[in-house]
Amino acid sequence: MVDLEELYVEPQVVANPNDRLRDILPKMKEKNQWVVPVVLHKKVIGLLTYKDLLKRRVSLDAKVLTLSSPSITIDEKDDFPKVIAKFYTTKARAIPVVNKNKELIGMITRESVIKYLLDTNQIESNKKAREYMSSPALTIEAEESVARARWLMIRDNISRLPVTREKKLEGIVSSRDIVNALYSINEKKRSSILTEEERIMAMPVKEIMTSPVISVKGSDSLKSVAELLLKKNISGAPVLEGDFIEGVISTIDIIKSLESKYNLTMPIEAKLTSGLKKEEIKAEIDGVIERYLSKLEKMTDIINFKVSFKEAAKSQDKTLYKTTVTVSTKEGNFIASETDWDPIVAVKKAVEKVENNLIKKLKKIDKSKKVTKEEE
Repeated sequence: MVDLEELYVEPQVVANPNDRLRDILPKMKEKNQWVVPVVLHKKVIGLLTYKDLLKRRVSLDAKVLTLSSPSITIDEKDDFPKVIAKFYTTKARAIPVVNKNKELIGMITRESVIKYLLDTNQIESNKKAREYMSSPALTIEAEESVARARWLMIRDNISRLPVTREKKLEGIVSSRDIVNALYSINEKKRSSILTEEERIMAMPVKEIMTSPVISVKGSDSLKSVAELLLKKNISGAPVLEGDFIEGVISTIDIIKSLESKYNLTMPIEAKLTSGLKKEEIKAEIDGVIERYLSKLEKMTDIINFKVSFKEAAKSQDKTLYKTTVTVSTKEGNFIASETDWDPIVAVKKAVEKVENNLIKKLKKIDKSKKVTKEEE
């Protein structure tokens, strides 16, 4: 059995909640660290990630605490199956490791998990990239705007987009590319910042993409893909069949290849109407639900995640869907309902309500703990 000390590393960048973004961002870029633990009195109170920075641009003088998101942790006594399960459900780039006093002692990254799996020969050579890639690939055209790339990443909770021209791979753009462009603005006057931000958002994505792109073939073995991603220090790559993109494979997809070995499951129950059981629609709904569950799993342990759809009304050839989302956590149950003609939009709105309510509850609990500690 692996000792977690073999997996976790001391993060090179750690933030205090009162640190300013202008001090932390350059360090994230220099150290190539996608996830920064926010620590107060040695305890993790949140995480600052490129996804947080992508959602909204704030002043470089803003405190880290204003942008950081809640964080789950790994206990130093957890075994490897529990560690891999947390990466599977949260799709996190890195998770803090804490001791019995809940103090930060290190970070386990996806890369360290993949390296361990390779070192122990758990990634099979006979499995192919095309079997585990996410397909079809969500792409963006080279002439489309940075604003659209940002919107797609936020909407689908992803961190990279292959850039195409006439359906052929031309480059790749990541959330970090967009964040670095947005925060490279020299802050003098608020009006000039807004003008420059609008210019960057209107730029074609080809202006900030990385090219040429590291890609893999659908016939490549899963093991060789894992080795390539580690060697190039990237978390994913487009999968090509000939000259065309058939999918994208990430380190999370490699972890998914071990579902049966580690009994990895998502705590999801979905009740679909007959009209939503068609393969393409069901696959899209499943994908959205999994992405949102992963987002919530980064905040707390999810016991159960239920989604139900009902046909609320019909108009000619359209159906109005009512979606109810019920999430059970150790902090309690959270329920939200939304209606929309598009079932995907309905489920997104409902989960976003649950997410907001969960964040409020976690902040309230955290505030209560602080008050209790002060009284002691």
